[in-house]
Amino acid sequence: MEENYTTVGQKRESMFDRISFGILLAMSFLVPVFFVPTAFISTQFGTSILFAFGVIVSILLYIIGGLSRGSLDLPKPAKYIIGFLTVVPIAYALAGIANGFSRMSFLGYTFDISTAGFIMLSFGYLFLVSLLFRSKSRIFYSYFVFLLSSIILSIFLLVRIIFGAEVLSFGLFNTLTSTMIGSWNNVGIFFGICALLSLLTFEMIQGSKFMKILLSLALLLSLFFLALVNFSIIWVILAITAFLFILYRMFSAQSAYPSQTSFGKKLSKIPLYSSIVFLVSLVFVIWGATTGSYLSNKFSVTNVEVRPNLSVTLDIARNTLQSRPLFGSGPNTFAVEWLTFRPDDIISTIFWNTDFQSGIGLIPTFAVTTGAIGILSWLLFLGFYVYLGFKSIFSPVTDVFVKYLITSSFFVSLYLWIMTFVYVPSTSIFILTFFFSGLFLASVYLAGLIPTSIHVFSRSPKTGFLSSLIMVIFFIASSALGYGLFKNSQSLWYFQKSSYAFNTSNDINLSEEYMGKAIMAVPSDIYYRALSEIELAKLSLILSQDPKKVKPEDAQKQFSETLTTAIKAGIGAKDADPKNYLNWITLGRVYEAVSVPEFGIDGAYQSAQFAYNEALRRNPKNPGIFMLFAWLAVTGKDLKQAKQYALQAIAVKKNYIDAYFLLSQIEVADKNIKGAIESVTAASVIDPTDPGIFFQLGLLKYNSQDFDGAIIALEKAITLTPNYANAKYFLGLAYEAIGERTKAIEQFEQLAITNPDSEEVKTILTNLKAGKPIFTGTQSAKPEKGKTLPVKEKIQ
Repeated sequence: MEENYTTVGQKRESMFDRISFGILLAMSFLVPVFFVPTAFISTQFGTSILFAFGVIVSILLYIIGGLSRGSLDLPKPAKYIIGFLTVVPIAYALAGIANGFSRMSFLGYTFDISTAGFIMLSFGYLFLVSLLFRSKSRIFYSYFVFLLSSIILSIFLLVRIIFGAEVLSFGLFNTLTSTMIGSWNNVGIFFGICALLSLLTFEMIQGSKFMKILLSLALLLSLFFLALVNFSIIWVILAITAFLFILYRMFSAQSAYPSQTSFGKKLSKIPLYSSIVFLVSLVFVIWGATTGSYLSNKFSVTNVEVRPNLSVTLDIARNTLQSRPLFGSGPNTFAVEWLTFRPDDIISTIFWNTDFQSGIGLIPTFAVTTGAIGILSWLLFLGFYVYLGFKSIFSPVTDVFVKYLITSSFFVSLYLWIMTFVYVPSTSIFILTFFFSGLFLASVYLAGLIPTSIHVFSRSPKTGFLSSLIMVIFFIASSALGYGLFKNSQSLWYFQKSSYAFNTSNDINLSEEYMGKAIMAVPSDIYYRALSEIELAKLSLILSQDPKKVKPEDAQKQFSETLTTAIKAGIGAKDADPKNYLNWITLGRVYEAVSVPEFGIDGAYQSAQFAYNEALRRNPKNPGIFMLFAWLAVTGKDLKQAKQYALQAIAVKKNYIDAYFLLSQIEVADKNIKGAIESVTAASVIDPTDPGIFFQLGLLKYNSQDFDGAIIALEKAITLTPNYANAKYFLGLAYEAIGERTKAIEQFEQLAITNPDSEEVKTILTNLKAGKPIFTGTQSAKPEKGKTLPVKEKIQ
């Protein structure tokens, strides 16, 4: 087949390409600092949508431009470069198709970075940047807009550090560590980029004295933020990257001056700023805990971020690949595998009920979700990229500025790619990874290390037909993806408006209307679950109506219609994603709500049991599901069965406070407080280190009016676990019951500090200080009889 190429110099750039470049440049500037100032849309989802529509429009314009002029601008040989750039997207598409072609795998709820759709668009973005940015001026503009973004983000952070988190919060960023670029660790990753660019520019560009001063200040500012974040992994990777650049300068100098091979000559070529960054990074790697703690305390910055460690991630990957070796569990489905294969000891921590969406790093997570094919595709792409990078930086390039562009973009992108192995970056950081990778390829094309040519397909009917067909297919696929994202955005908007109407305006009917619109846009399980909760709230309102104001037949009709809608919503959630245990719990809760014997609804109790069994089958290590069974049994007035389920929950999670709370209520309801106290006292003798047992003993004695005994047991529970919130709550009540108001105030003052969001704690503390009855203005005067604990516990 005849190859139809012309040289790049003969090409005149089309209007479509110029518009595409402008869109991509503007989007790349906005990505680190973009947010929508409303609680309806999260910063990460807003960034994802900005990125997606920017790339989709650019792809469509690129295709239209290619079709209109009958040619495409491609690297040569195109099949190798394009092959390496498409191997990962193809693997993701196949993994998504092989695992059921679900919307969750391709788009997710908020177009997450682990979805197949996001990965495909990201590589499309890389490809477009590499071709549309390949000139000195355009790459310079790219660096300039990144500099502007860095300045904006730096000013935002410094203002908030100096004047407090309430400044520039926009109702979204309520703590110092919440930012538009993602979590506090992502701030560290971002300023790692700034540090690398500053030192590489300082070392490789012969600028003026003023420019050197600015670069030095930028480096100092970057190191300050890195020290404030103090994410040890960033320091390690920054040290590795700086060390690699030092080696590069030493050996590139040796290749340029082969006669100067003495050790002293090599040492003289070591770059100063790179050495400083390397040494500072080593200091923080070794003594970072002490230094970082000082800075955090000095600037009142606290940051806690938890994720599965490497061994747990690899163990989940191994178990998943045993059953689905080729394509894994499917893109964006790590949480499902986590529930099945999570380690048993996680139950004893406060993260026992956390459904982690990723492992220790993004690439290790992809090993779980895309299997051997996905792993191989990443190895091929990154292997090619690293090989090309090191080959390019050591290749002779006469233009000093182009050499700088190649080296800086490669080392920055290498740093970011390494980060994906050890951390899950935010949407913004992941986009920047592809941005700098695209700039590296653009620099390589610009230097002529990989030539580019105009492939004219309009001169050959056969080639023209096939090329046009492929471009039309891409055009349709991109348009379809854009439409899907539009529907996702629309549905999320309605979902947030529904949540606002329900939680803030208390308008259940309006909330129901908006949730129906969300489901019409995208029939997602999360929307069906929310609709089910709305319908359950409506059922409660219907049952609480004044019978004097509502006719019985009208109330019956309302009840029947609402129940039918609730059941349909629960079934809809289950059908939308039968693998998600939460959907089965939702269905079970609907049936449980009407399983009370007085309602006389046949099959409701058994249907709830079936749904909870299905939830347990999908999340077998969750003691909370046993508690659902226990409360279902309580609803059915089977206290013996309820006690057995509560004991099963405790067998799974020894320190499960909710289960102990229910057990004490069951004993009270069964009028067996004395016997229960004797058995729990015996258990406390056998295991005197279990705070849960002493909490249960204190509750039982509180219920039996033995307040002195309750105080002894609850104080023991607090001694074993100092932050035991509910033990302090009931200890305060017991103190008040025997007239020790000062001690009661002390307990509730401590609770007000550890649980600042608890309105009940604030009200009780106010009542105690004012000498009023302790439960004045609270929801219940009998918290020991409530279905849930009175205070949100943080130590389970």
